[in-house]
Amino acid sequence: MKKVKVLLTGACVFSLTVSLISCQFKEAKPSKSPSETPAASGSFSNEKNTLLGEARQLTFVGPKSGEGYFSPDGKKMIFQSERAPGNPFYQMYVIDLVNGETTRVSPGAGKTTCGWIHPSMKKVLYSSTHLDPETKKKTQEEYDNRKKAVKARYSWSFDDNYDIFSSDLQGKNIQRLTKEKGYDAEGSYSPDGQWIAFASNRAGYTEKLEGEDKKLFEQDSSYMMDIYIMKADGTQVKRLTTSKGYDGGPFFSADGKKITWRRFSPNGSTAEIFTMNVDGTDQKQITQLKSMSWAPFFHPSGDYVIFGSSVLGYSNFELFIVDTAGTKAPVRVTFDDGFDGLPVFTPDGNSLSWTHRNEKGESQIMMAKWDDILARKLLGLSAQDPAAGSLAPEVKVEDVKKWVYYLASSEFQGRGTGSSEEKVYTEKLAQLLKSWGLEGAGPQGSFFETFEFTSSVNLGSQNLLEVVGSYKKKYEVSKDFEPISFSKTGDFREAPIVFVGYGIKAPASDKETEYNSYKGLDVKGKWVLVLTDLPMDVSPQRRHYLNLYSRLQHKVTVAKNEGAIGILVANGVNSGLPQKFGQIKFEGSLSESTLAVVRLATDAAVDLLKYAGQDLASLQKKLDKGEVLEGVVIPSAYVKAKVDLQFKKSQGTNVLAKLAVKGATSSVMIGAHGDHLGHGQFGSSLARGPEIGRSHYGADDNASGVSGVMELAHYYADLKKNSPHKLQKNLYFAVWSGEELGNLGSSHFTKDIKKHNISAYINMDMIGRLNGRVFVQGLGSGDTWSQIAEEVGIRTAVPMIVQEDPYLPTDSLSFYMAGIPTANFFTGSHAEYHTPRDIPDLVNYEGVVKVLKAVQGFADLLSDSKVSMVKYVKVASAQNKLEGRTFRVYLGTIPDYSQEGVKGVRVTGASKDSPAEAAGVKEKDVIIEFDGTKIENLYDYVYTLQSVKPNKETVMKVMRDGKVLDLKITPKLKE
Repeated sequence: MKKVKVLLTGACVFSLTVSLISCQFKEAKPSKSPSETPAASGSFSNEKNTLLGEARQLTFVGPKSGEGYFSPDGKKMIFQSERAPGNPFYQMYVIDLVNGETTRVSPGAGKTTCGWIHPSMKKVLYSSTHLDPETKKKTQEEYDNRKKAVKARYSWSFDDNYDIFSSDLQGKNIQRLTKEKGYDAEGSYSPDGQWIAFASNRAGYTEKLEGEDKKLFEQDSSYMMDIYIMKADGTQVKRLTTSKGYDGGPFFSADGKKITWRRFSPNGSTAEIFTMNVDGTDQKQITQLKSMSWAPFFHPSGDYVIFGSSVLGYSNFELFIVDTAGTKAPVRVTFDDGFDGLPVFTPDGNSLSWTHRNEKGESQIMMAKWDDILARKLLGLSAQDPAAGSLAPEVKVEDVKKWVYYLASSEFQGRGTGSSEEKVYTEKLAQLLKSWGLEGAGPQGSFFETFEFTSSVNLGSQNLLEVVGSYKKKYEVSKDFEPISFSKTGDFREAPIVFVGYGIKAPASDKETEYNSYKGLDVKGKWVLVLTDLPMDVSPQRRHYLNLYSRLQHKVTVAKNEGAIGILVANGVNSGLPQKFGQIKFEGSLSESTLAVVRLATDAAVDLLKYAGQDLASLQKKLDKGEVLEGVVIPSAYVKAKVDLQFKKSQGTNVLAKLAVKGATSSVMIGAHGDHLGHGQFGSSLARGPEIGRSHYGADDNASGVSGVMELAHYYADLKKNSPHKLQKNLYFAVWSGEELGNLGSSHFTKDIKKHNISAYINMDMIGRLNGRVFVQGLGSGDTWSQIAEEVGIRTAVPMIVQEDPYLPTDSLSFYMAGIPTANFFTGSHAEYHTPRDIPDLVNYEGVVKVLKAVQGFADLLSDSKVSMVKYVKVASAQNKLEGRTFRVYLGTIPDYSQEGVKGVRVTGASKDSPAEAAGVKEKDVIIEFDGTKIENLYDYVYTLQSVKPNKETVMKVMRDGKVLDLKITPKLKE
């Protein structure tokens, strides 16, 4: 019987008998509409998606072109096309994707198929029948058949004269690589260029076939098609598959460890996708569609495979993806009428090429952008490991996405300082930096610099708090009391108790009178009982002043200086603050602490004062009015305690790399912090309600900044390689740990910074939410930063707002305090800041690339001269204007730091589940009055935040669309 091919398209697919074709069409036709998943086909996702974008036709010449495969650099493509004069069959061509020039590399005679470009970019392989002595005869027969009014159905020929050849990129120096009888084709080079995987039915001619095998092979020679591997010169041939039926179309994974191919059932009725190791072991079926699934190709990451399938019917082959483990349902990719098949990814995985055949039977090569991130979501796969794909030296949106989605994935659990996840991603960063040619800048040439820190605290088993004497009470840990992390540990002897109100000692100023909770008291050798926070009902100015002295750490220091041996801290009856025991948190340590610091339940404090004949509620009411009361000694009551805290020490890891420049005498450093808040246990989480305890992904803060460091490191490494004269200074690249805990990693590095001779430092912290302008902060730290910013702004056209103050809550501060001029790039805060909602989907990736354009502009100007371009300037701290920036009160408003010419404070929104959200604060509202204080600028607002009463409703006046609105808002005291 005549062999026909199911598809009107390129080669390297399957042939089936006419009778089998008819049978398949009956089996494959869906009983439901084409948009529904056929019940007998196995499950797959059929929902329309946008995996492909900006699709375009790549080839136009000739009636048929197809099977395009990219060169390793993605700049060339080898493909087959019916366009050679005097030859109706496919010939092999290489097209330059930069200039559009096309060169034929096959001999021009006979049939040709299945090309591949060698990784060296110096040769290609293809299969050809040009040595067949009957070539001219077959060519004429083909022309004659095409002239007939009634044309035969297209048939792909498994001509036993097909052999694999190699040639240079001009089609010269042709070498024959296979000589055995049979069809040798469908070849591809391994990524290292040492091996060729191919399909061959040679065993059908060399093995003795009997019975059904002999019959089927005579009917269809593809029945004995198997996968083979051989050296690139044609030697060391090894057979990898022995299954009956057509095994064909092998392709290597990008790491060269795996092969994917299609396997037909013995009767040719179905084909499924398989993978195996390059030695033929671990053969695994990864599709179960019970249809014609074929022409698989690995994504460069190796995480999934794309292929074509007839699961929707033979008249409508479509592309699908499936994970390489075969555990997920395949996802449909194409949704157009006609045939779509033979897909192939660009080496960077950012684009896809495939063959499309229209209703006229014409086939051409298509190309489109590929959304790997969406593919992973649809398949339920984790973010791509950037090292597994291909990262371009140029700064590209696609590569920034890879970094952010990778670092801000659930796999890294919020990237807590010293976590096991930190070890994984820092290893990955170092691996890539080394591969680009950078050297380690840590101790002994390592890419890592470690530092020790206290990461957490737990209660030991020996904690005790008891009152003895005439008043006796034994308290239960985590119910009635709990030590605080900065308490001294050990045993504390029995000692008297004195209630000292709020425990504040504030000196007189030119505007404020003294406030002294200890006035006239002798607490030496005694325990003091203090209330949290500060007086509630004094004027805002008074509250603002006392706030400077109300932090618990400060109260502990005062008590120590007064001679106390321990401090009991309780919430006042009227404070409205919740009791929180059983959740001890590391709140820092006081290295010189000699006091026991214990949190006491409000009820226990009430009972102690009641024994002394006092009512805590009444005392607090007087204290809240600003009265300074005499201390209350609890008579015949003595506290003894034991504090047992178990501190966990952890090790943070900085990543440090150096791009050494010959003859350079100084250096420029570019850095960003990689750590974030974990599940909220590290640093200051703003998670509320059900968000508490969830992973804080930190996409903007600061996966965006790390992506910038890596993109620029790759860019400058490539620049040094190709244009070394453009760099006159060494370039350092750093990814810091411990920033969220107080710039721990960068501070550790700067302790010994002189040996690196760094002349300037550029920091990137939160560069993922560009909305018009990027803030370039800390420029007061150097004498010429503003001139550099001006020049970069003109060159790049990136809108910038420059800010002078170098005292910033980020790693640049460590460098400034070490005498280094600093510039920090920042795109602004947002409602998702320090919450689990800071996710990759919300990052403005085009904006990140714009910011990096500006950062690169700064780095270019700093590094293209041997002389120092900016000198350090000592600036008086602006903290006197924004004293107490760690706000005690939480509203959830997010100021718009880009505002200019605005009287008041414009906000970009309100944090989720915050008092501001509950009050109805909206984006672009301008706060003009808060708690009775007129707000004209950010300093007014900060001042008022320090003095407002927590847990008490007040009024915020906002200007919205030209109208003044009164919003009722209840500030919350930060926990």
